[in-house]
Amino acid sequence: MKKSFILLLLYLFLFTNCNKNTNSATNEPVHDLSNLTNIQYGSNKDTTGDLVPLTMDLFFPAGASSAGNYPLVMMIHGGSYLTGDKSDMTSYCNILADSGFVVASINYRLGWRTGNGQCTGDTISLIQAGYRALQDANAAMRFLMIYGRAYGIDTSKIFAGGSSAGSSIALDLAYISNNISMLFTPQEYSILGPINNADNNLTSSFKIKGICNMWGALPDSNLITASSATPTISFHGTDDNVIPYDIGYNESCSNSIKLFGSACIQRRLEFYNTPAISNFVIGGDHGPSVYTPEFLMSNTSCFFHSLIRGTPITSKIYTTLVSSCN
Repeated sequence: MKKSFILLLLYLFLFTNCNKNTNSATNEPVHDLSNLTNIQYGSNKDTTGDLVPLTMDLFFPAGASSAGNYPLVMMIHGGSYLTGDKSDMTSYCNILADSGFVVASINYRLGWRTGNGQCTGDTISLIQAGYRALQDANAAMRFLMIYGRAYGIDTSKIFAGGSSAGSSIALDLAYISNNISMLFTPQEYSILGPINNADNNLTSSFKIKGICNMWGALPDSNLITASSATPTISFHGTDDNVIPYDIGYNESCSNSIKLFGSACIQRRLEFYNTPAISNFVIGGDHGPSVYTPEFLMSNTSCFFHSLIRGTPITSKIYTTLVSSCN
């Protein structure tokens, strides 16, 4: 971590000496921003016990500068907590950046004991994999809250999203605080430690304003309460046999984790009068191919911008490929 902080300071120093303009509101040097890769936000031990660096990529709107005040979206890749990379989200991130967001795509620790056949995986190690990923997402968000000004981020406008496991992590990021993790996952808390101080020693709080849920789920629908309900736009196939679109089990295995998918999330949010848009492909499987990055992110961008502007959003379910932007 010390190395990454030194690199960040060097980055700011170079721009300070190349650009003498200052932000009149903060009296800080102003520098142009372009996409950055492999920014280290922390490090931690993986499932083998090796210490691994944790990195993110950042995407910026065209012409962005540190004097800007851009909303942030954190996008998280999928891969069943086994595979995947932050680069998998590049096309999504570019579209959101073109829509005026600073976008962070993060890597997180992977790995769990899947077994030798269908429904033979170790559920405990799967839960631990999700917990480690939540720790990492928290650390990445803390990093961005602390250093957000250098990247032109408005830390009062924070959004999260992802696909599959990444979407589940984004949902958990909004709904599982450190205090809740102590009660909801006490064994993981005891073994792996708190979720709010892993990977780095940065301390900051954040509030997620909206979520893009692409075929993800929560581990318990009761996490959505009157005080925690967060506006969400969801995309899901109704015949998803990996993550249920309503209520079911991970990978359709009754001996695995019970999950509460997009349809259940929609009902809970509507119950608490919280904006919720769901797009369902009738008969669609996991990650329906009819959902292009352009369709997904244009609707997501519109939803997030409506939340920023305070534009009223009518909760609704769509089963055809039409714009849900209202």
